[in-house]
Amino acid sequence: MKSLVCLLICVWIQPEPLSAETSAEEPLILLQETFQEPLSRDWFWGLGTWKAEHGILRGYESGPRRHGPVKMRRFVLGDGIIDFEFRLEGKARFAGMIFNGSQQRGHIVHLVVSRDQIRVLGHAKKGESENLLQKPHQIETDKWYQAQIQFHGPEMTVKVDGQEFTVKADYIAEPKLTFGLGGDSGGPAGEKAGALEFRQLKIRPAPAKQTAGIGKIGDVRRLHTGFQFTEGPAADAEGNLYFSDLPTEKVYRVANDGKLTTFLEESLRTNGLFFHPDGRLFACQSGSQKTQGAPAQIVAYDPSTGKFQVIADECEGKAFHRVNDLVLDSQGGVYFSDIGGSAKRPGPSGIFYCSAEGTVTQLVKDVSRCNGVLLSPDEKTLYVLPSGQPDLLAYPILAPGRIGPGHGLGTLVQKEGQPQAGGDGLTVDVQGNLYLTRPRANCIQVMSPAGETLAVIPFPEGPANCVFGGPDRKTLYVTARTSLYAVRMPIAGFQLTNQTGLTDEARSAIRSEIQAVIREGYYPGISILLIHKGKVVMREAHGVVDIETREPFTVDQLCWLASTGKLFTATLMASLVDDGLLTFDDPISKTFPEFANIRLPDGTKPRQPVRFRHAMSHTSGIPNDNWLKAEKHLEKDSPQLADYVSPQTPQAFVNGCLKLGLVVEPGTIMMYGRPIDLSACVAEKVTGKTFIELMQERVFKPLGLKQTTIQPTEEELKKLAPLYSSSKPGVFEPDHFGLEVAERQNKRLSTAGGGVYSTLDDIGTLMQLHLQRGKHHGKQLIQAETLQQLYQPQPGTNGRYGLAFQIKDSQVNGHSRILSHPGYSGPVAWIDFERDLVGVLLMQSNTVNRTKHHNRIIDTIYRFVPAEPASH
Repeated sequence: MKSLVCLLICVWIQPEPLSAETSAEEPLILLQETFQEPLSRDWFWGLGTWKAEHGILRGYESGPRRHGPVKMRRFVLGDGIIDFEFRLEGKARFAGMIFNGSQQRGHIVHLVVSRDQIRVLGHAKKGESENLLQKPHQIETDKWYQAQIQFHGPEMTVKVDGQEFTVKADYIAEPKLTFGLGGDSGGPAGEKAGALEFRQLKIRPAPAKQTAGIGKIGDVRRLHTGFQFTEGPAADAEGNLYFSDLPTEKVYRVANDGKLTTFLEESLRTNGLFFHPDGRLFACQSGSQKTQGAPAQIVAYDPSTGKFQVIADECEGKAFHRVNDLVLDSQGGVYFSDIGGSAKRPGPSGIFYCSAEGTVTQLVKDVSRCNGVLLSPDEKTLYVLPSGQPDLLAYPILAPGRIGPGHGLGTLVQKEGQPQAGGDGLTVDVQGNLYLTRPRANCIQVMSPAGETLAVIPFPEGPANCVFGGPDRKTLYVTARTSLYAVRMPIAGFQLTNQTGLTDEARSAIRSEIQAVIREGYYPGISILLIHKGKVVMREAHGVVDIETREPFTVDQLCWLASTGKLFTATLMASLVDDGLLTFDDPISKTFPEFANIRLPDGTKPRQPVRFRHAMSHTSGIPNDNWLKAEKHLEKDSPQLADYVSPQTPQAFVNGCLKLGLVVEPGTIMMYGRPIDLSACVAEKVTGKTFIELMQERVFKPLGLKQTTIQPTEEELKKLAPLYSSSKPGVFEPDHFGLEVAERQNKRLSTAGGGVYSTLDDIGTLMQLHLQRGKHHGKQLIQAETLQQLYQPQPGTNGRYGLAFQIKDSQVNGHSRILSHPGYSGPVAWIDFERDLVGVLLMQSNTVNRTKHHNRIIDTIYRFVPAEPASH
């Protein structure tokens, strides 16, 4: 290891900031489809026959007629300008363009141009439509027409054949995730009837766009110039800036007062930089051209001495070629890119991860010229900005150093008329918005976490990288070719700090408490996941999963959640309420009219009907198993309870409840038990889909829960943690309840009360949706106001229960409210708004001591995570 001495040599290259000219030389475009080649995979779905060649996209109906041909493309768009040309051929009646939201949202708005009129159809909700515009206008067949659509917030301006119209609707401002070209080509006779043709499709950013505080608020200033190629900016805890000049192999420091000094005279061609919360400066040494044999490696500098420590210099015995950019996570790991080798000097290309313990793994291999790399503030997404393709890529982070399949998140702006190019570096603000450098487009492109372009900030030179700095983190510093630029922003950049982590002391104490609980002999193993302020701060497993094989309990272990699965049910029901399909105050009789006839023991009608919220809060008045056993001496296998305990259809369960009747007034006493399954019966009848289908479509898929199921396959059952019952320390009896539930649900007979099988990470993702008030990766999946109803104490529960959420207070290290649900099989998952905390404990043993053990572990956690006033 070579020591480098910090040189504080003052170099005033440019003493006064200069106002920079920021106009772009050529128009910028987000998308340009030339239709010279076969369509890319982004054109993901269509009806009819479509062919792209010779600059024209041609479509016509084929086969039995459903409706005219349509071809859909993935592209996230908020505000922007779309230009295209179209032509009707033969008997074709109309052509147009449609814009859709998510699959759950459906159509948003579309333009239809027919032979005799121009129409704009709007869709406030899925399944609804309204005419926003209908104007007479004549067009001819076999003639090309120009069309333009401009979105600006809730306004949509349409220009067709010299005519211009503007319509307005609030929902037009919603993110548009896909668009389609299509229309009516004249009938099912194929090309003999007619065809639709499109060409010259371009999408441009909206001019001078400012979105919710995004975009510059001051002039772009050139702070210093005279360098050869600036790169790799990073800001320390005080906001002072460090950056590299690659050809000279120097690293400079710019203090908050603007003073420029040399930090390193010989940096071994240091490129990307990133500050660790402990003050160390992590760097990509990309292989010096001055010092022969200097390797490409990840190092950590001590800023006070300039000395460095090697963090990683190879992966599986192969040396790196040109490490380029890096980002740290809250676990002390490093994600970094290697732009790849050459024929003369081969080397690995892709994205790598070095854990805090020093283990290096390659995460991405199939993307050439990986360049910029970044994490979302919640560390749920890894962003990769390649140099060789015009897309920002996003990969879900399943665990530190482990990612899922990636996808194109958003398209990079380009200079019109020039070949498509990739990006370089990127940074992120506190809201998760991304700032992408576009060297060939001479701009910074601001993109939302959903992939929507929010703003474009031009620069005089092609930006290579950027970072937020300054005392308030609201100065965007940009390294661009020969200069360093700065521009004030209305929003602060995100900074990795120790404030969102657990100390080693805290982890050690929590770990010790978990191991102490295991030693008491009621649980073979326990796993834990803690997410504090959006970051995974603890994810561990202890003990064994199987007492016979002694196989270790792992963080990936599939477990039956039992009643903890009610948290998934609550989320599903909130999504149905959010879409207006039902309300929590709906009487069950609204869906099942026979419920209007349910009676109290004396034959009288209850003062209020049994409502949906009563079913979800166990206050329906219908007896539970304990009451039936104590008062009626009926066991669960009693023939009288067949429809109530083991119904074969939703209607059978409704009939079983009606047969039992009410034992108390609805909404007065909590009787924990099966009537929560009424919520599933209502949901199925209202939507026409099974509970299992609804859970897949509305919870599992939107959240990307790959390891969660209601119908476990044979392979999944083999991986399922064995369940035990334990009434004495060290005595474990096999418990097959979870397998019986799986068998029942694989016959499509689902339970809302406890039928979910999942893993630590997937449960954490669900609970994070609640802690983030309905947002997932920046998208509002469920409105916060709807979710808030789940957390409110319900009458008859003594303030202890909401809608499928248990409620209790903690006085440890401040006052906070814990919203949770435990399960028969041992698990518990919770959120705590005052502590900004998600917690999950998985253990697969049924014991009467589980509440005591949950409380012990949670109290230990809370000693190190203080309560703060919740933000709303």
